[in-house]
Amino acid sequence: MGLLRIATVVAIGVAVLPSDHDQQQRLYERAGATAQWVVTFCDRNPATCAKGSEYWSQFVAKAQFGAKLAYDMMRDRHGIGSETATVDHDDRPYKPAVLEREMGTLTPLDKEPVWRGKKASKGSI
Repeated sequence: MGLLRIATVVAIGVAVLPSDHDQQQRLYERAGATAQWVVTFCDRNPATCAKGSEYWSQFVAKAQFGAKLAYDMMRDRHGIGSETATVDHDDRPYKPAVLEREMGTLTPLDKEPVWRGKKASKGSI
C-alpha cells in the first residue's frame, strides 16, 4: 500500500510540472532562489538563530538527561548492565516467586493430559 501511495504522489508531482521550456526555466530559478533564501536565514536573522540554537541545546540536554534516566531505571529494575544482577535486592518493592521444587510446582500427574482419545483395539485398523 505504501508503494502505491508513493507512486501516486510522484505521478501527481510529475503531472504538475510545466511542459513549456520557459516555464520550466522560471520554476528552476524560483526553486534555486527559494533554496538560497532558506539557507541564508541565519545571515538575515541572527537573533532568531541564536535563540533557536539556545533552545535546541536545552532540548538536547533534556533529551540526554531523559535517556540517561530511562536507561538507569531499566538497569536498576532489570539488572541490565550491572555486575550485581544476581544479588537479591532486599529494598525492591516486589519479591520474585519462590518455587516449591527445583523444577517447578507441577507433579508428573499434573503434567498428564486429562483425555488422550480412545485406545485402538487390536482388531480395528
